Amino acid sequence: MNGGMTMDRAMWLDRIGAQLNRLATEIEALGEVLCADPELMQRNLTTLQAIDAIAQQQNCLARIVTAEAMEQAVAECSFAELKERLLAA
Repeated sequence: MNGGMTMDRAMWLDRIGAQLNRLATEIEALGEVLCADPELMQRNLTTLQAIDAIAQQQNCLARIVTAEAMEQAVAECSFAELKERLLAA
């Protein structure tokens, strides 16, 4: 905890959002490294697209958990499949 004090929900969500952003950045960087090899990219295009989709979803989740208006952030999510899953839950 924070010096013996408990953090409120907003602080936790901000920290979670920051970590989701960090992980998305790392995933995108990994994808870029893999795409730098044309032969590997050609053989694994579907897998590389899946890696990109994971990073996009993490970015959307980061924006949602750190948003003042989470419902609006869900509506603005650019990854349609994630938005549908969140709204269907």
